[in-house]
Formats: sequence, structure tokens, C-alpha cells
Amino acid sequence: MHKIDIQRLSKVYQLGRGRTMQALDDVSLSIEDGEFVSVIGASGCGKTTLLRIIGGFEQADAGCVQISRDPKASGLATSTVFQEESLFPWLTAEQNVGYGSRIRGVPAERRKALVDYFIGKVGLTAFRGSYPNQLSGGMRQRVSVARAFANEPEILLMDEPFGALDEQTRLVLQEELLKLWSEHRRTVVFVTHNLDESITLSDRIVVLSARPGRVRAVIPVDLPRPRNVVALRSDPRYAEIYQQLWDLLQTDIHATA
Repeated sequence: MHKIDIQRLSKVYQLGRGRTMQALDDVSLSIEDGEFVSVIGASGCGKTTLLRIIGGFEQADAGCVQISRDPKASGLATSTVFQEESLFPWLTAEQNVGYGSRIRGVPAERRKALVDYFIGKVGLTAFRGSYPNQLSGGMRQRVSVARAFANEPEILLMDEPFGALDEQTRLVLQEELLKLWSEHRRTVVFVTHNLDESITLSDRIVVLSARPGRVRAVIPVDLPRPRNVVALRSDPRYAEIYQQLWDLLQTDIHATA
């Protein structure tokens, strides 16, 4: 059974004065357990809407999303990392990372172990007592990623989490995310505008058409793992996949630019 099964999903927004905007139209997609899937497309094609429906933040107008839960799992079904900052400013880095497990009633000893582990994995042990306003943008996103993993979700939803970062910081965080994913094998749905990023991280890339978003293509990324985020770009297959994605997207991107 698929981990996420999306069947004929459609979403229409009511804009007022009788006007509507269809964000998604008849989207069907299956994602396997432990798979890393990126979703790309032109601005406004419904990528974030799709992610929000999977996460339960919004309801579809037609179709359905089914998530196959692991009966042995103790964590959340989904945990989300947003592009915009979502840390609690009055909590330290370690308190932010442990917030979800505290709300879930995870025993203090287990919660401390989770915080210690994931704070260490994102390289922030020395900054665990710092507040968000004392951290750089890259550090704050590290905290967000650590918090998401510490929630022990079956599915990790990521909405352009590195989109606001400079290129060097983005590469470092991509490397850290790949290491965490390879160790814990969460199912990941990752929304991005960045073609390089989608190829570097993913097992498959879902290409959505311009609004209303429909699945235009699903591209397998048949590059070996583990991956070096910089060295990968010199692989001829990487260039082939990049060109394939651009060929699918360029008309939509020019139309919305």
C-alpha cells in the first residue's frame, strides 16, 4: 500500500464577488514509504496548496488524500517545515526543537534525547540556548528542520524551506537534510522552485502545469545515493534531467514571469 495516495484532487478558491480561482485540477499521485518526492512548477501552480491539503491545513473540493499510518509509530502523521520563519521567538533553539514532543506528552527523558540528537545533527549544540533573534537565517532553518524530525513524523512536508537562503547556506542545508533523511528515511514531500535542488534531493520529481495545477509529468531521478550536492552537478545524467525539467516548465515560467 502506498504511504500517500492522492486521488483526483481539485481545489477552488472563492475570491469574492462571484469570482473563483482553481488552484488544482484532477491531481492523482502515489508516494511510497520512505520516498523523497519534490514538487515543482511555475509560480501559482498549486504546489503549496497541494502540500497544505496533504498536511490537513486545507480541505480539497473534490478527490481525497489517504495516508497509510504505521500502527507501531508513536509520532505525528505529518510535520511541516515552512519557508517563512515559524519558530517561537520566546523559546530557545532547544525548546523550539522539543516543543512538539512536549505537546504530545513525550516523557522528559525521551524528549531530551530527541532534542540532544537532532540539535547535534544540524550542528547547533553550541547554540541550543540561543533565541531565534540571536541566530542567522540558516541557523533558524536548521532549528526548524530539527524540530520537524524530532516530532518523529511518518511524513515530512517541506514548503520551500531553503528558498530565502543564500546559495552557500542552501547547499549546506541540502547536505544536512540528505544525511538526516538517509538515516531516518521519512517520507518527504518537498516543494521547490529550484530545479537543482529538486534533482539533488529527490527520488522522483512531480512537475505541475500552470494553474490550475495538473500533474504534467513524474520524472525519476536515477542518480546513485549517497549524493554530494556539489559533485553531483558534474554528472552528465544530472544535466539530462535538468534539461528534461526545463523543457517541461519553460513555457509556463515565461508566461508567469
